[in-house]
Amino acid sequence: MRIFLTGKTGQLGWELHRQLERNYEVFAVGREDIDFLDSNYLAAIIRQLPKFDLIINAAAYTDVDRAEREPFIVEAVNAEAAAILAAEADFRGIPMIHFSTNYVFDGRRWSYPYRENAPPHPTTVYGWSKHEGEVRIRSLLEKHLIFRLSGLYGIRRHNFFTTMLARNGMAPRVANNQIISPNWTPLVAEAVAAVVKQLLQGTTIPWGTYHLSGGGTTTPYEFARRIIAKVNDLWGGNMPLPIPVPFAEIETPAPRPRYSVLHADRFNKTFQFSLPNWQEQFLHFFGGLNPIGQSKVACF
Repeated sequence: MRIFLTGKTGQLGWELHRQLERNYEVFAVGREDIDFLDSNYLAAIIRQLPKFDLIINAAAYTDVDRAEREPFIVEAVNAEAAAILAAEADFRGIPMIHFSTNYVFDGRRWSYPYRENAPPHPTTVYGWSKHEGEVRIRSLLEKHLIFRLSGLYGIRRHNFFTTMLARNGMAPRVANNQIISPNWTPLVAEAVAAVVKQLLQGTTIPWGTYHLSGGGTTTPYEFARRIIAKVNDLWGGNMPLPIPVPFAEIETPAPRPRYSVLHADRFNKTFQFSLPNWQEQFLHFFGGLNPIGQSKVACF
C-alpha cells in the first residue's frame, strides 16, 4: 500500500511519516519539494506522481499571527492546495485525509465542547482559510476524512511547549481564564495511523468531518505552569514560573479563541480509538523525554 503524504517536515506531518513508514510505502513531500503557492505547478506535479492508495494532507500554513499579513499565501496553502489534492484524489478514486482546526469556530462559547455540526464562524485569516479548505474538499471529494485538531504540542516546530522554553529567562505572561485542551502530537499521529490501517484494510468508514482530541480542559496558565515545573524538576533548571493574567490582556495580531475544546465522541465511536485526557498525554510526553542531549524523540 502506498501513501502520498504532504507536510513531511511539519509538526504533525513528521510524526505521521515516522509512524506510517513502518508499515507502508510513504511518498512524503514538504515545501522544499513542491511549491504549494503555485496552484498550476502543484496540480501538474501531483498528476505525474505514480499510483498510490491514499492522500494525507498535513501541509498547512499555521502561523496564526503572520497569516493576518499574508492572506493570499495562507489561502493558497490552506484552501487552494487542499482543493487540488482533493480533486486529484477524486480523479484517482482514492480517499484523502485532511487536517483542520478549532479556529474554524469563534471560541466565544464557554460551557460545552464544539461538536462537528456546530456552525463555523472563523474570526482570523487562518481560521477562515482552514474553513475554506474544508468546504472545498467536501464539494470535490466524497471519500474524505477531515480531522479538526486543537492545541497540538511537542518538541518539533513552533507550539505552546517550545514557546514556553524559549523565554530566555523571562517569566511568560499567560492567560488564566482561557479554556484549552492540549494534545501531544505523537499520540494524535498514532490515532490517525489507526484510522489509516482501517482504511487500507477495506473497513467501511463514514466519510466526513471528525473532531480528534483528548478529554478534559485546562488553562494556558496551568499548562505552562506544569511544563515549566516539570522541566525544572527533570533538568535541574530554574526557569521562572508563568505569570497569570486575564485573557483580555493577551494582545496578539490575530485574536485567539477563548474556548477551544472539541467534542471527540464521533471519532472515538467510529474508529474505536480515543486519545487519553490531556493530563495523561502530558505524562506520556515527559515520559518520552530524557535530559537535553539524550532525548529519544528528537532534539530541540
